[in-house]
Amino acid sequence: MKKWNFVARREMILLFIMSMVLSLIYAGVSYAQAPVDTSYVTMSQRIGSFIVLFRAFDVFIYFFQGIQLFIGVGFTIYYLQKFHKESFLNEMRRKLNTLSAEVSPQEAIEFEITGLSNRFLFLEMMIAAAPVSGLLGTVVGLVQVFSEQTLVQKITMQTIAGGMYVAMVTTVCGFIVALIGIIGRHLLNSRLAEMRERLAGAD
Repeated sequence: MKKWNFVARREMILLFIMSMVLSLIYAGVSYAQAPVDTSYVTMSQRIGSFIVLFRAFDVFIYFFQGIQLFIGVGFTIYYLQKFHKESFLNEMRRKLNTLSAEVSPQEAIEFEITGLSNRFLFLEMMIAAAPVSGLLGTVVGLVQVFSEQTLVQKITMQTIAGGMYVAMVTTVCGFIVALIGIIGRHLLNSRLAEMRERLAGAD
């Protein structure tokens, strides 16, 4: 175990040294290639120009939000329909009869309801990840605004409108997706509460 820790520590030190050496090489090459009257180009400016050039980050954000929305809505509709079926409730009763030999009926019901609730973790991820993706879109839009301002001599509303549009729309879409996820989660929770009452009444 100590040997593994030593190896891991040595690899981390080597990675740190390599990253520092690569950073110094990049700084030296960038400084050597730049003309005397040209301002120094930092790594942040290079990454910002990459985002503005390809404009793939906002497309990826919309794609990610769309995937979350369609899967989350489909997930919610599927389980709402499944929980409303009488055959599913009868199956739950059979499981409870099997568990009642080992634990109390109330504990068996809570165990089964908790197991069903754990299936909704995707909605929890959807609720948490959608606003974060919107915030990422906001930052990407601001990067586009500042990058375009460095390329033009005169700043106008047209030079910043595109980036601000990306920043606002991705944020709004993220909040909408999260709101739909919250509604779906509450609907499923209410259905589980109804099932808990029906199962407890049957017992």
